[in-house]
Amino acid sequence: MSLQKLLKDLEVQGKIKKQQTDDIYLNGLLHAANINFKASTDNLNKYSEVAFKSAYEGLLQLSRVILLINSYRPTDGEQHRTTFIVAGAFLGDEFENLIIRIDKYRKRRNESIYNPIDGISVEEAKSILETTKKYRQAVSEYLKSLDVQLDLFDI
Repeated sequence: MSLQKLLKDLEVQGKIKKQQTDDIYLNGLLHAANINFKASTDNLNKYSEVAFKSAYEGLLQLSRVILLINSYRPTDGEQHRTTFIVAGAFLGDEFENLIIRIDKYRKRRNESIYNPIDGISVEEAKSILETTKKYRQAVSEYLKSLDVQLDLFDI
């Protein structure tokens, strides 16, 4: 499915809508994501669940930047899922497997919140941190290709 068809379908379904934003807000999201990634790394060996959730929040914040810079925002009850799908569509087909992996993390995060019996292991936290490295690189290259005035984080 083409990007334009996906966006139109999601608009019709009420999952996304147009929204303008400014660089100040986008930079705020980028800085918040960077803080979440640092917190994730710092907590990895002591609090693996905190590390996992911080990395997840960073992934979500980066994905929101992609939507917002393209004048969209999610509006449905599945905002995280919608955000990752649309961000992946903007990044391109070559990132499909990365987005599928991120969606698995989304599901795992939900399990840990709504059914906290099974904790998140250090291995799961390490796995999401590896994914964040790849995703940060993809997002950074994407944003640079748009030639926008954003404070891009160091990879």
